[in-house]
Parts: sequence; C-alpha cells; structure tokens
Amino acid sequence: MASPPAVFPESLQHLNKVYDISAPLGRSPAFPGDRPYFQEWLAGTDGQKGYSLSSLSMSSHAGTHLDFPSHILCPGKSQSSYHPDRFIIPAEVISVSGTGPIMPSSLESCLAAQGQALLFKTENSRRKLMLEPAFNPDYVSLSPEAASYCASQGIGLVGIDYLSLDRFEDESLPVHHILLESDILILEGLDLCQVAAGRYLLICLPLSIENAEASPVRAVLVR
Repeated sequence: MASPPAVFPESLQHLNKVYDISAPLGRSPAFPGDRPYFQEWLAGTDGQKGYSLSSLSMSSHAGTHLDFPSHILCPGKSQSSYHPDRFIIPAEVISVSGTGPIMPSSLESCLAAQGQALLFKTENSRRKLMLEPAFNPDYVSLSPEAASYCASQGIGLVGIDYLSLDRFEDESLPVHHILLESDILILEGLDLCQVAAGRYLLICLPLSIENAEASPVRAVLVR
C-alpha cells in the first residue's frame, strides 16, 4: 500500500482548530469480555503525602483505540511494525444516516485518497453511545461490502464511533479480517459528536507498547 501523503510543518500554519475525538476513559463503555478500565488511587486523595499517585488497569482495546493486524492475524504486524508517521495522516469524516450497517453506497462521495484515513460519523455519535458507561449492542457497524470497497481504494485507516467496526456477536469478524489483512489500521471508539463531515488532519498516536496488538490513543482532528 502506498504511504500517506506527507505533512510538512509549513502546511500546518493555517490549521487553527483542534477537535478532541477521544472518549474519556472512566466514562466510556467496555466491550463485553474486555477488562474494564479502573483507576486505583495509591496516594494523594487525602492530601497527607504531598503528591498523588494512581494505578491503571484496562484492556488494550479500552476507549478510543487502534487495532493492528496481529489482533486477529497470526503472524501479523503489531504496533512495533509501524513508524509514528502512520498515525498522523489526512482524514475525511463521512456522516452516515440510518441504523443499519454502513453500505458501499455511503462512500460514493468519498474524497479520501490512497493511504489516508476514513472516519464514519453515524447514529452512534448522535446517540452519544461512547459517552454512556453501559455497553449498547445496538450500534451502527460497517458492512463487509463497505470494508472491501475501502480495501480496493487503498484507504490507510478506517475509524468508527463505537467499539467495533463489526456487528455485535459476529465472532467471525469479517470487517476486521478484510481491513487488517490489507494492512488497513482500525480506529474504534471515536467521539465524533462535535465534528462535522469534511477534511481534517488526523493525529492518533498509540502508546509505545512493545508488540501490542492494540492500544488506547488520544485522537484529535485538526483543520
């Protein structure tokens, strides 16, 4: 797959709006079976030690997160296989109506070029599902047909505004297989409530975890 178009410092001088599209850990839901996010305070809550210290426990798929091919492929590329510039790329946000799986017809006006990111804003955002602690299985997902279209266009990353691109309880994960087998990274758990459709620069750096199959990210859109 071709590398995403380069982004040079001089091209950033006209960017003046940053949108945080990360769901806050501790408020966002956890996918059934995943370890829930938990923050344990070890010091500082009573003010006696002069500092605060906490411990975090979570799944690598907690909140807003990236999936890498090794999530479902063996062998498959892990986070360690990617240079950080893979996570700073031009992106297009597409607004999709309806409650059914996203179909290829929703991509007819797609402007994302080869290697760029395509992010889907759906009813999930309008219902603010990523801001509700309880998991909701009735979320909008991506159809395998739309995933195949993304692969045919050489898209570099596909994102959606809930915890999985695949339909709930479809354990065969067809969308994950289609995308990750094509080396298309998956960005899940986005909060696109305050973001309009259009073109942006996406920054979604994962934690530096050796050989991680997934990682939470702080994702932002800039324009």
